[in-house]
Parts: sequence; C-alpha cells; structure tokens
Amino acid sequence: MVRIKDIAERAGVSTTTVSNVIHQKEGKVSPVVAERIRKLIKEMGYIPSLSAQMLARDSSHIIGVVMGYSPEDALQSRNGLLAAGLIGYLEEAIHSEGYYMMLFTRRSVEEILQESRAWNFDGLIAFNLTQQEIETLHASFEKPLVLIDSCMEKSLPNVCQVGSDEMGGGYQIGRYLLSKGHRHILFIAVGDQENDRMRWLGFRQAMEEAGVENVDGMRLPVSGDRTERLAQYEEKLSLLRQQTAICFSSDFHAVEAVNWLRTIGLETPEALSVTGFDDMIYAKTAWPALTTVHQSLDQKAQVAVRALADMVAGVEPECNDLKIATCVVERDSVRNV
Repeated sequence: MVRIKDIAERAGVSTTTVSNVIHQKEGKVSPVVAERIRKLIKEMGYIPSLSAQMLARDSSHIIGVVMGYSPEDALQSRNGLLAAGLIGYLEEAIHSEGYYMMLFTRRSVEEILQESRAWNFDGLIAFNLTQQEIETLHASFEKPLVLIDSCMEKSLPNVCQVGSDEMGGGYQIGRYLLSKGHRHILFIAVGDQENDRMRWLGFRQAMEEAGVENVDGMRLPVSGDRTERLAQYEEKLSLLRQQTAICFSSDFHAVEAVNWLRTIGLETPEALSVTGFDDMIYAKTAWPALTTVHQSLDQKAQVAVRALADMVAGVEPECNDLKIATCVVERDSVRNV
C-alpha cells in the first residue's frame, strides 16, 4: 500500500507538503511542486484515507446514527421492525438535507466517540440510549446530538430529544376501550422500558378519570422470554378470563397473545378484545386486524433530522423535547360490551 511518506521520498519533499496537496491546501506549495505530487499520486496509485479527508475538512457532511440496541435485541421482531423502519426514514431525511448517514449498532460510549472523531461527524442521532450513556456521551461530544426514544431526564445544552407522545397514546387507547364499554381490562407490558412505563401511565390516567376501581391491579408485567411469557399467561388464565379486553404495550406481543388465546378457545374479539401499540405491519395483516396506537416513524425521523440540521447551522430548536402525536387506529380486534 502506497503511503504519503513514499510519495514524499519520490518527490523530494516533506510529508507535510504532500498532505497539503492531497487535502487541497496548496497555499504554501509552488504550482510546479503541486503538479509533480499530483502526477506521482496518480502514477503510484495512492488511495487517500477517507477518514483522514473528513478530519481535514471543517464539515464532513456525515451524520452518525447510533442504533442503541444490542445485535441480539435488534433481531427481535418488536425492536427489529421499529429500528429498520426508523433507519429507512432517517436515511431518506438525512439525504434530503444534503448529508450522508453512517450507521452503527450500540457499542460503548468510548467507541461511539472514537467513530465520531475518526469520521468528523457533523452531528449525531442516537436512539434507545440510557440516561448514563447520554450523560457520558454529552460530556465528550462537542457536536449537536439528537436523541430518539431515549430517556433524557434533564435538559442538556446542544442536545434535543424526539419521541412519540407515549403517555398520550396510552391515554388515547384507554379512553377508546372505555368508550366501547370495557371496564375489566388488563394492561400487559414486557419488562419496564421507559416507553412502556409512559404508555401505562397514560392508560392509568384514563382509567382513573373514568372512576375505574383498583387501577393498579390492571397492570400485568410479563417476561421478555417467549416461553416464560406464555407460561405466565397459562398461570394467569383465570385472571385473563375475567377480562373483557387486554391492552398490550406493543403490537408484537398483542398478535402473539391473540394466536395463543385462539389455541385455548378464546377468540378475539368475541371472547376478549385486544389492542396493541406502534401500528407495525403485522397489526394490519394479523387476523383479526389489530386495533392499535399509531406512531409515525416517518415524522419522527423528519423532525429529528430537521432539529439536528438546524443545530449544525447554529440555530437552536424551539424545544429540546419534541413529542410526535399518536392516534388510535380502529380495526377488527375490539368489540362493544
């Protein structure tokens, strides 16, 4: 592989002079020498380091995108489809703003910073990061940072957060089920992720406003492992049979449960109405088609990229916590009682 040092030796100049010609900083290089170096670069087949070129410029026109899922999480249907859809919309929005996107999955904050410096990112978009990761990243990253679906507990300078109105969505689906006459409802979520917690709080508010009793008893957390989760449903079968509706915090787990319920003779919506959240593709193609809460990944990506582009240009966003509205999409999985 040809090095700058090799070209400098052939040209009889310093490596700094060759580097200046490569990076088009020829103010102190004579035209004759510059032309000789360019010819040697072509003859010797020198391929400049792209990362070095980016570092040499004031702007790389590259936006880094950090997918804050581990490779294992990204393969799960729930996270994988959300991530894939969001990445597609992000790339389109970033390109429309005149930038290139560089994507990488969750690594240590130190590795994220190394990538950012190596490629001279103009800004960074990260989603699904923890509060500790956000604070550590912000302490060392000097460029604009936009967070999507993360957990930023306090405002930070040069940082903007974008996410769906999770609590509003939970409230909307709760009010919808109440409007259909349901009072015996379970809210089922896997684990205690921040977005699931906010969806529960919105649902809970709707129940409390309607005067539903024992609201805290309406929440059922279940395992992230499918085998364990189905075993929990089996254990809670008597509780499930007491309900008229189940509100799931994701479409994936709602569709999974509808299929399981069918195997034990509980049809949806005849025996149990079921709702989801996210409005992923399988909500439309499931049988019955799933009533759910729609969140716009397209709008989320556009708002995030627009906010980042403004910050790169030196314009502060009007708000550092931008919420994308949600809405209930009514299909066939809920009946009146």
